[in-house]
Amino acid sequence: MTTRRLALAAALALVIALFAGGFAAAQAAPPPAAPTTPQGAQGVTGAQGALPAAGGAAAGGAPAETEALTVRLADLAYIQGVRDNQLVGVGLVTGLAGRGDTSNSVILQKAVANLASAFGIQVTQSDIRSRNCAVVTVTATLPPFARPGDPIPVTVSSIGDATDLRGGILLQTNLRAANGQVYAVAQGSVASTDNTSVRTVGEVPDGAIVERGVDTSFVNAGKVAIILRNPDFITAAATAAAIRKAYPAAQVTAVDGAEVDVAVPPDRSADPVGFIASLEQLTLTPDMSGKVVVNPRTGVVVVGQNVRIGKVAVSYKNARITIGSTDIESPYYGLNQGKNPFVINNTATVNDLVEVLQDAGVSGDTIIEILKAIDRAGALYGKLIVM
Repeated sequence: MTTRRLALAAALALVIALFAGGFAAAQAAPPPAAPTTPQGAQGVTGAQGALPAAGGAAAGGAPAETEALTVRLADLAYIQGVRDNQLVGVGLVTGLAGRGDTSNSVILQKAVANLASAFGIQVTQSDIRSRNCAVVTVTATLPPFARPGDPIPVTVSSIGDATDLRGGILLQTNLRAANGQVYAVAQGSVASTDNTSVRTVGEVPDGAIVERGVDTSFVNAGKVAIILRNPDFITAAATAAAIRKAYPAAQVTAVDGAEVDVAVPPDRSADPVGFIASLEQLTLTPDMSGKVVVNPRTGVVVVGQNVRIGKVAVSYKNARITIGSTDIESPYYGLNQGKNPFVINNTATVNDLVEVLQDAGVSGDTIIEILKAIDRAGALYGKLIVM
């Protein structure tokens, strides 16, 4: 447990007593001796004394060092031109035993009549009375570098009023790209998806066979374009710097916060795949996320590293937590004489505050509302995202 956690845990003992309604008993107990706070370090203080600074100071007073995070470029970015392609088709699922589209579905009648005529069986739409079939959309994703004969999974979903597609058989269906060309053909038994409550959507694992590949161009005009998955000027600059360090003679241009262009060196022009592979193996320190993502429905709070909170006072029931050296006597914070402040040092992160509130028994919904209020007060130095 870090020094900061120890300090916060000590303050929590008083907070928990406050939340449990036992603050009067806590006041009656003999006050603990106040530990000495290193000079120049602002500690966590409560109504009964000072607690050690929670800023990561070691026993000798030297600040603890945080090791810089290094990440492979391949995990931060992708090469422009290396992309998926969406495929779609309209097909027919049979064998549904009364769970298919109703007999008055015009689209079903036309689909079955066309299917029968393709095999030399002439029927009219009015002859179709079965509820064992369903007209479906069939979708798939064609990955980059896919070759003819490769299997890919497909998803089927009902167009009409079928009630359950599970156990049906998807008949051979052409899958087309946006250019209208057929790139795969799907067929197979429909299985349920992970969301078993939805029966009108199913999957056919490896149900399509690639019939045509897509030409993938990843070197254009002698340059490779590296696209960051999370655009950021700091990370783009760090990417360009890492490439220049590895290849001093290469022409590297950070176009914007999302794209870094690299000219393939003449001595590597005959092996662009090897050159790109060496680029993807480079490591760098990306900019740390300044986002706080909360989900009020589930109570999940995800905090980026070192997202900090400015000077602010938070009041909850009979307790009060103050971040930084705010003037706790100021009427702008609504301080009542019956409330007791617990001050966290002014280097506190959102994670520090969340841990304090969680250990004190504050519910996830309340923590999210507190974070929203801090963000609205302009004291959350990051971006709050509510899912």
